[in-house]
Amino acid sequence: MEFYKGWYAAISSSEIIRGKPTAIKRFGQDLVAWRNTDGKPVIMKDSCPHRSVKLSLGTIKEGNIRCAFHGFEFDNVGSCTLVPETAKPAPNLKCSVIKSSESHGLIWLWHGPEGEATEKPEWFEELNDDFAWSQYSSQFPCHITRCIENQLDYAHLPFIHATTIGGNFDLNGIDSNFELDDKTIKLQLKTGYFKFKFPNIWTLQILPERFHQFIAFVPVDAQNTLLYVRAYQKFSTFPGIRQMLGLILNIQSQQILQQDRRVVLSHPAYSSSLAEHEKLYPSDQGIAWFRKRWAEVTGDDIK
Repeated sequence: MEFYKGWYAAISSSEIIRGKPTAIKRFGQDLVAWRNTDGKPVIMKDSCPHRSVKLSLGTIKEGNIRCAFHGFEFDNVGSCTLVPETAKPAPNLKCSVIKSSESHGLIWLWHGPEGEATEKPEWFEELNDDFAWSQYSSQFPCHITRCIENQLDYAHLPFIHATTIGGNFDLNGIDSNFELDDKTIKLQLKTGYFKFKFPNIWTLQILPERFHQFIAFVPVDAQNTLLYVRAYQKFSTFPGIRQMLGLILNIQSQQILQQDRRVVLSHPAYSSSLAEHEKLYPSDQGIAWFRKRWAEVTGDDIK
């Protein structure tokens, strides 16, 4: 299995609007995302089972997706509800639908055997509705494991981020005893913590109860990862000020991410499974655990 089994925060809810199919790529698959009459997201393979034309070229009609080529229509479970030339449904003609869920402004996709899907995705309870949040996205041309490992690595802060968040970071003041279990990697810092939940969400508490960063690492394919980056803050209750603060925090975050990009992209672009020559140190305990869990679930051995 190329990617870790589980619920992935995979699409920003705002990207999928009613009445319009949207082409996306996730896990190396071309997919089409749309909303049914109830507004619920539907994610299916972007291929009409009739002649393999992309369904994303089509339209939404009365809660179904209609192929642009011959007008075949499919419902939210992938069943063909109409073949125009016969004016009848075709029960044996099916589109492949990806199990999905929507919460926290994100559409989540289940990656793995459908019968093994848990009821709902993992989330950070501390990121509740009391926070205002702002978001941007950025794509890295590398495997998801490389992006995640960078956010588990605190020892690079005073070097890569010396002009931003790492200027006063004291490596000697950090106890590298990570809290590790099958679902979570957490490290307590001086004034906060960072926490990763498998398979693809991460948060950094910067100011307790006031300010968090959040990243969802989305596998586009084996060599491209899309990051949804958010700033969660409680600095103001006024909508206009909240919006302005969100823009400022996102600009600062993008500066930090650009500093990371330079070194992350200097790695081999593919998975960390190519890292067998790397020698890990105590500060890399979180990375070592991440690699162990990834190998156990995917069979992709990261040494």
